[in-house]
Amino acid sequence: MSNIENIFANRRKKEQELKLTYSKYIFNSHLIMFLIIVLGATMINYSKWIAIASQFELYSVFIAATLAFSYYLISTKVKTYIKEADAVFLLPLEKYYKNVGKKTIINTTVVHVIAFVIFYFSVKPITSIIGTVDRIAICLLIMVILLNNLLKYFQIIHYKELIWVKILQFIVVFIQIISVFIVNTYILITDLVGIIALSYSTYYILKNAGNVRNADDKEKFVVKWNEAAEYDKHRMESYFKFVNMFVDVPLSGVKVARRKYFDAILPKLTKDKFTKENSFNYYYYRVFLRQENTVFLALRLMLLVGLIIFSFKNPYVSAVAIISYSYLTIIQLVPLYKQMSNNIWHSILPVDESIKIGSFKKLLMVVMLTTTIMLAIFAILFSNFEVMTIVIIIASVVLANIIAKIFIEKVK
Repeated sequence: MSNIENIFANRRKKEQELKLTYSKYIFNSHLIMFLIIVLGATMINYSKWIAIASQFELYSVFIAATLAFSYYLISTKVKTYIKEADAVFLLPLEKYYKNVGKKTIINTTVVHVIAFVIFYFSVKPITSIIGTVDRIAICLLIMVILLNNLLKYFQIIHYKELIWVKILQFIVVFIQIISVFIVNTYILITDLVGIIALSYSTYYILKNAGNVRNADDKEKFVVKWNEAAEYDKHRMESYFKFVNMFVDVPLSGVKVARRKYFDAILPKLTKDKFTKENSFNYYYYRVFLRQENTVFLALRLMLLVGLIIFSFKNPYVSAVAIISYSYLTIIQLVPLYKQMSNNIWHSILPVDESIKIGSFKKLLMVVMLTTTIMLAIFAILFSNFEVMTIVIIIASVVLANIIAKIFIEKVK
């Protein structure tokens, strides 16, 4: 029994070390700086909004936040750490996997409870106006979270995922979170009904797939190793795809869907595109939009800057944010030339290096000019449309692109 527990404990430790390594690259000093600014701006504007918001706005935001949090609780995957080879090598120790499963459920439940505490204090300014907190409902919610994780675990280990069970989970979790803040007799009755429903669903799955009987009419614990391994593989694929938006990760064997939604802005193929001078223009656009995650690198920074512009609604802050965006984006895009040049197709065509570099510089200039203009338009829309404000924002766009041009010229 200790052997199988040690195996999964070692896998858990290695995955944590891997995620910690990637986190150091994701949460670099630039991103942390932006997050701190955004957090400060959000808190300031949140407190101002609470003071002037109507009852309808308060309820709307609270329900939207509750829906999002409920979806997070339901969609979070349970970490089984099961691999394909376990179907062969760990089969003799199958009956001892129960002990590993208990730790899995406990760990996931603790994470969800911590997430609820954060959610609780985040929406407390709203709920202190529209409702009160019920301690009984909080205890019931913890029970629902535990049942939710139990149900997900049993579906993974013993049974295929049932859509009606997932919908039931979402409804029960949503109503339960609502009842924590808004005390209502009918809601509490619904909570109890929901808990009974989740309990029955768990029992149903256990009864139909959790245990099987052998020839001696004795129950035996059975794990669907292949299905569970496929589930955990998809869990890690989802994580790698997310991390790959920030840093390069090994995506061998990971199914990555082509981004068809970018086809509209991809240059059309014509005979002019096949000339020596224009060939790499198309290739770099294609790589930027489809193959690499550089496009998401720019988009996430645009989102952060957009939040800052929307939060402060100040031309000087908007100008600094746009210039900062240009600097932070371009210093991360320029080194990509070396990365792209390592691809095989980069060396196949007999094209001079100067043409390749020129095409890459053109791509960067188009990207920086387009994104800074979009941010400028967004900043102007949330300004008072004064002449001075527009001049400041336009000047920031010009300065941002001058900074980008300086760094782009260093590509070689």
